[in-house]
Amino acid sequence: MKSNRFDKFERARDRIAQIKGFYRHVAIFILINVPLILMKGKLGDTIGYHTKAMDWVVWNFYIWCIILAIHALLVFGKFPLLIRKWEERQIEKFMDDSENEN
Repeated sequence: MKSNRFDKFERARDRIAQIKGFYRHVAIFILINVPLILMKGKLGDTIGYHTKAMDWVVWNFYIWCIILAIHALLVFGKFPLLIRKWEERQIEKFMDDSENEN
């Protein structure tokens, strides 16, 4: 009985850690990309934006958005079900392997 309650507690704690990690990722995304985009606009106005010196900011933003979307799917979407099943199979496999060694 205690083991089942402990398992639920561990799963809840892991889930909370995943959600916190996602929100931390969003905060870092905002803290880094907003100043970069503002700086790009200011620099673009200053130099007439005829140069492609700051195009990496746009690519950084788009790539990071894709990564953030994947992270959101992993935390809130359908992927966790597949990953959780895979993790459970791997745990069972390693537990069986360790029992066979003893």
